[in-house]
This record gives sequence, structure tokens and C-alpha cells, in this order.
Amino acid sequence: MKAGRQNMILKVIDENNVETQDELAAKLKKEGFEVTQATISRDIKELKLIKVQSGSGSYKYTSSGVEQTGK
Repeated sequence: MKAGRQNMILKVIDENNVETQDELAAKLKKEGFEVTQATISRDIKELKLIKVQSGSGSYKYTSSGVEQTGK
């Protein structure tokens, strides 16, 4: 369940400009995952997600790339 949720988080942030944990939770709910803010916060930390500035000037979550490089 955790791995599936975290994989969905990576998919959601890859396909959408997600600016807040609330927005991420709402998108996960649409995909069938009931999550709390605490769960989202832990997943963000475990996945080493970071916020970067998007082209529009707002900030969005993205993968730091650590899990892909194995570092």
C-alpha cells in the first residue's frame, strides 16, 4: 500500500503542477488513496521531494532525482 501510494505520488507530481500538500492529497483521493496530511508529509520526506519554481513563477513539488540515481 505504501509503495503503491508513493508511486502514485511520483506519477501525480510528474504529470501535474502540485503546489501544496492539500492539493497532492486531493489528487491522491481521486486516485483512490485516502491519506492524511501527516502521511503526505512523511511520504514527501521519504521520497526526497523538493519544491522548484515553475515557469509561471509558482512553486511545485518535484523529485530530487536521488531515487533515480541511487545516490
